[in-house]
Amino acid sequence: MSRPLSAARLRRSASFRRLTGVSATTFGRMLEQLHGSWEQMQRRKRKPGRPWEIGGLEDHLLVLLLYYRCYVTQEFIGFFYRVDRSIICRAIQRIEAPVQRLFGIRRVPHISRAEAEALIIDCTEQPIQRPKDDAAQRAHYSGKKKRHTLKSEYIVTGNDRIAGVSPSYPGSHHDLTIRRTGPPLPNGARGYVDSAYQGYDKEHPNLEFPYKKPKGGALTSEEKEYNRALSSFRVRVEHRIGRTKRFRIAGDRFRNPLGTHHTKVSIVAGLVNIEAGFWPF
Repeated sequence: MSRPLSAARLRRSASFRRLTGVSATTFGRMLEQLHGSWEQMQRRKRKPGRPWEIGGLEDHLLVLLLYYRCYVTQEFIGFFYRVDRSIICRAIQRIEAPVQRLFGIRRVPHISRAEAEALIIDCTEQPIQRPKDDAAQRAHYSGKKKRHTLKSEYIVTGNDRIAGVSPSYPGSHHDLTIRRTGPPLPNGARGYVDSAYQGYDKEHPNLEFPYKKPKGGALTSEEKEYNRALSSFRVRVEHRIGRTKRFRIAGDRFRNPLGTHHTKVSIVAGLVNIEAGFWPF
């Protein structure tokens, strides 16, 4: 019996990009790059002759992209594949590892000398389900968002490439704490940050951050003009973060185990880079 959903059928649809977040051309190239890793997985199977329930590499990658882009329940996807949600869950876990290894953004940013001339840094928060444990509730509560969140730091280059994504931190962590905990910026790199990073210039002097209005005073016209120019340049990181949130798994309330958050955000950032033309190899 044919399934109402399959990768071969959906790739012919005009809705492919809207449903998966990538073009059919990108999807095909990803399959080519994943083929070697998939063959290794096939050889390691406990029962080599038995096919996986949802199909091969093409359908595994499609299920991952549908889940990331639409963030529907695994039971919902399983209905169209005529399998149990546990099979969809295992399929996603199976394909996530090679996808992250090949396409995900690494924690330590890879930055060329030319890109180091302009690095835009910012943090973003994603809401999570309220933790049951009191200590976890306090740790994940964000005073800025007034809810429980996970926080990630993005490093974006001047040509709009996402160069680095930090591990995921509880929402109570300050942006500056996350920056200091992560790998240092390359020597000589110039960073463009917001006022939350004031103080980091003691560790990395080449920083550009906005002037703060003095208490009881006012900014000069030159300082205001500088702040406007800096904000206009830094909007690039907001645009890149906005692109990641089009994958609803990175924008909606996160329902998966918190320990898997960085893996999923790393993959989404890699997909955004790929669609912008920045292939990792």
